[in-house]
Amino acid sequence: MAKEAGTGKKRTALLFFVIPLITLVIAFLAFSYYSKTFVFAEEPRTYKTHHTYSMDEIIVNLKDEGRYLKIKIALGYDREEDQKVIEEKEAQERDAILSVLRSKSVKDIMPIELTEELKKEMMGKLNQFFPEKMITDVFITDFLVQ
Repeated sequence: MAKEAGTGKKRTALLFFVIPLITLVIAFLAFSYYSKTFVFAEEPRTYKTHHTYSMDEIIVNLKDEGRYLKIKIALGYDREEDQKVIEEKEAQERDAILSVLRSKSVKDIMPIELTEELKKEMMGKLNQFFPEKMITDVFITDFLVQ
């Protein structure tokens, strides 16, 4: 009988230790998951181009009468999982690129010195669609003005 009472006390003491410990571990994992810290922390963005996403060819009328631009663009991004988000918003991205290019005349885009400025403007417009800066670079792979 004495052994049974001692075993019951051990079980009760064990339960008072194990249950709070399990609860703390579950709470820690839940907090880590929802706050994206500790165990579930995402790798920090480097804001360097490690991947590219090629968009379809874009043909747009320029601000000048009767002139148009044929351009092909590739978007640079950092993380591999960003591609899915970029693909989902491709219609908005194309629209943003078109609005930038429609506002330009031949004098605004033809000098090679203005290419970087044009890329930065497009990149700024594109990054407005994401909660954080996802597009790290804009590459112009084809460029024809007629």
